Amino acid sequence: MKKLYWLWFGLILWVCRALLLCSVYFMDTPAGGPIVDRWYRFFPHSLVAEAGVTMWLAFICGALATFCGATFIAKAWRDRLQKGVGIASIVLGGLYILASAMDGEIMRWMGQHLSVSFLVTYSGAASEMGLVSRVFLGGAGHFLLTLLLGVGGLVAIIALYRRCFGAWRENCGTGLSRSVAFWISSAVILALGITGYTSNKWFAPSKMRWKRITPVVYHLANEISYKFSAAEKRSDFAEGILALGGNPESEYPFWHKVPEDEANLENFRNRPMDEKPDIVLLTIETFRGWTGDIRIPATCEKLPNLCKLAGSGAYFPNAHSVGYPSIEGFLGMLAGVWSHPRFTFLSDVPNTQMRALPDVLKDAGYYRMVLTATEPSFDNLNPWFERWFDYSEYDPKNQHDVPIADRFRELYRNRPADKPLFFDWMSTSSHVPFTIPDEYGPTPKDPEVAYIRSLAYMDSAVGIVLDEIAKGPRASSTLIVLSGDHAIATNAQHGVHEFIGGTHDGYTWVPLVFAGAGVETFVDSSVVSHVDIAPTVLASIGLNVSNNFVGTDLQVSSTERRACKPVFSFRMDDIAMEVDTLTYYASMIDSTAGSVFGTRFMPDWDVVHPVEGFVTGHTVPEKPDAAVLRRMRAAAFAWEYVVNQNLLMPAP
Repeated sequence: MKKLYWLWFGLILWVCRALLLCSVYFMDTPAGGPIVDRWYRFFPHSLVAEAGVTMWLAFICGALATFCGATFIAKAWRDRLQKGVGIASIVLGGLYILASAMDGEIMRWMGQHLSVSFLVTYSGAASEMGLVSRVFLGGAGHFLLTLLLGVGGLVAIIALYRRCFGAWRENCGTGLSRSVAFWISSAVILALGITGYTSNKWFAPSKMRWKRITPVVYHLANEISYKFSAAEKRSDFAEGILALGGNPESEYPFWHKVPEDEANLENFRNRPMDEKPDIVLLTIETFRGWTGDIRIPATCEKLPNLCKLAGSGAYFPNAHSVGYPSIEGFLGMLAGVWSHPRFTFLSDVPNTQMRALPDVLKDAGYYRMVLTATEPSFDNLNPWFERWFDYSEYDPKNQHDVPIADRFRELYRNRPADKPLFFDWMSTSSHVPFTIPDEYGPTPKDPEVAYIRSLAYMDSAVGIVLDEIAKGPRASSTLIVLSGDHAIATNAQHGVHEFIGGTHDGYTWVPLVFAGAGVETFVDSSVVSHVDIAPTVLASIGLNVSNNFVGTDLQVSSTERRACKPVFSFRMDDIAMEVDTLTYYASMIDSTAGSVFGTRFMPDWDVVHPVEGFVTGHTVPEKPDAAVLRRMRAAAFAWEYVVNQNLLMPAP
């Protein structure tokens, strides 16, 4: 045992990781169904890759311990140094198990790996006890299993240490022992480490598969390395900016300068109150576009208030968020820009110079309020709420949609009478695990049933908000905008897109509604984006000012809009581009990866079971055109450069 210590150390870590991976690949995700449809394309490679990490850790620690046992080191120091290496190995092994366990849980809940960006964004999440407790209770079984496996692995390596290092001997297998067992075990450790480390080159090589199964240390190391380097301006920069609809000849490709900016703002502020519409933005948590499609009769039976609102205004059933999770949804809706192609925009580049919709409305004389049932620190939004709103409220007692709808009544009635209002009402009850107040009964075990129930509860809250607006004196002078911050993929969609990542429309497809002051009634099924909200709001209230919004005024006809530019979404190196009835997917890390799907419109999916019936399109016969994929990658790299170099707008 002692002469094989480091081999046993590596094997214990590897077995612990294997068990944790089994819990990820062979147990259902919170949204229902397995994390991948064909586990055999991921799980075996994951095991080999993990062997590379655990055995390299064992080899490095073993080599260091062997060096510390060299005869040229005083014997009094050898024991101390070798025991110190043993303790360090326990700490490093424990940290790896902990980070890997967190990585698996994040993959199950959010479809992404543990990263520095994630830690920065959710560093304050523990303070949001309401949502955190609902998430924990919704997945308590798996959380506890993960904890048990992690603690078990840590206990095993501590027990191994105590057996070998507790009563140290020179030939424990870590000194310069010449025993055959020691050298054979060292050779085995090294061989396994090299085999696992190089597995992305020989084990069914696929950059997209490797991205999904990469051990957590790779992600953390690569991200830290990126933080100390700047994205270069590539030779295809101009092509990428043109694909995005910007001006590559300008230093600030997306800055729309209006010469009479100050005059326009002054004229707007001087208008009579009835010519300055209130704006109420209803931000619906995790709202799937296909589930909220009012063209499906069953939808209106479950969501009557949504249907009434959409039927009274402009309804866009095929809208898309710029990414996910919620912090990315807020970015697209409030800032009017795309997400960072690699990280979390609002957390990772917080000093970006940009003029968000609330910034413009402040200059126009609006009083800005936000009401949420989820503490802003959960998504690291506190700094942005402080900048974007004059009043923000989160009350731990209001953990669900109906209580914050009732609170909306109070705040709405007591708003400043001498200013137009911008009010962002943020729902929460349709967040995974889709729990609603106890009086409605226990949460159904089927996540799809629980999700539909949470949407019906949300709809009743929206009804309270709409009723309050309709009864108020500003009813005819109110613009209402409703959309989901993002969607959440179904089991069927996971099976279709297991190599694409988080950009597919299972995560981004949301409904979008404009209703109220001056909005015509129509249904437009063309592809639109969250980034279109800000320019459309400004056009609807008649305010022409300088901005860096990358979207399009949706009052422009569908034909003109389709000819203008496609709809993009970015997410952790993945790219989605929707053009008319085709959706293309590409990768920033693999120039050869790409696919194209035909978008399914109603009634092509199952209208009886619309939740699982939509399977994110069907594969078209031909492969995606290489020129299209090249243009998509150029767009992603160009946008990355613009954000990293702070080129959204000139310094104020």
